[in-house]
Parts: sequence; C-alpha cells; structure tokens
Amino acid sequence: MNINTFGRAVGRLAAAAGLAATALCSTPAFAGVCNNADLQGAYVYSVGFTAINFPPDGPGAIMGKVTLDGRGNFAGTVNGSVAGVISLVDVPITGTYSIAADCTGSWTTIYPALTAQFSLVLVDDIDGRKHAELIGNGADAVATGTVKPMFAPAQDSQ
Repeated sequence: MNINTFGRAVGRLAAAAGLAATALCSTPAFAGVCNNADLQGAYVYSVGFTAINFPPDGPGAIMGKVTLDGRGNFAGTVNGSVAGVISLVDVPITGTYSIAADCTGSWTTIYPALTAQFSLVLVDDIDGRKHAELIGNGADAVATGTVKPMFAPAQDSQ
C-alpha cells in the first residue's frame, strides 16, 4: 500500500468515526414526534411465541384484525395455534396502548383467558404511516409481534 492509499484509508476511517460520534451524541431525529394518534384505524395484529410456563408448552402464533381508536384503546378478533393445535377461532380481544414522544411504549392485549403485556417501538412504514414492533414482557412465554396497517392510505386524485 502506498502512502497516498494509506492516507485516504485513514481519512475515511476518521470521517466514519466522526459521523458515528455525532450520531451517538446528538438528539435522535424522531424525538417528540410520536403519540397514540399514530396508530388509528384497521390493523393486523400478529404475535409469534413459545409458551414455557403454561400448558400446552410449545410454539404458537396468533393473528387477527384489530381496530385502534388513536386514543390508546383497541378491540378485534384473533385466530391462533398453540403447540400445533388450532385452538383460537374468532376470539374477541380488547386492550390498550400507550406511546411516548420517543416512539416507545406499551401494549396490553386482554384475551378471555389471559392478559399479555408488551413493550413496543413505532417504526415508519414505506408509505409514511407507523406500525408497532412488539416484544413480550411476561415470564410465561417468549413473544414478538407486529401491529401493521391493513390498508394502504387512499391516494389523492388530481
């Protein structure tokens, strides 16, 4: 490697380190932009989990439609499988969510037989709307999920 190539490499490394330091020390660009109204309307609620402390132990999946009111409440129905057995069919659910300005928050789903607690992070979708990524907070299962808009936003006609 000649001295010019070495110098350019060191310069690029220093620039990358500077950018990383700036990113770590600055206020996040999303600070102060999220609230409960970011989730409103028809959404797909989907959770994958592994039950470890309640029978039947094993993998499971739940999916359904929920309607969010933009004020922290939702209701809908889900279907699901636990340990390979379809055991949930059109089960009604309700719940609450709370979103902080930093786009983090909590999500609680109330099923007829149990209540599931999640932490959430809002993520921008490609169409500019937000969806929630979930991770379970309970000791009875390892769970992750999503709450995503069901429909694309209506296009303005011109």
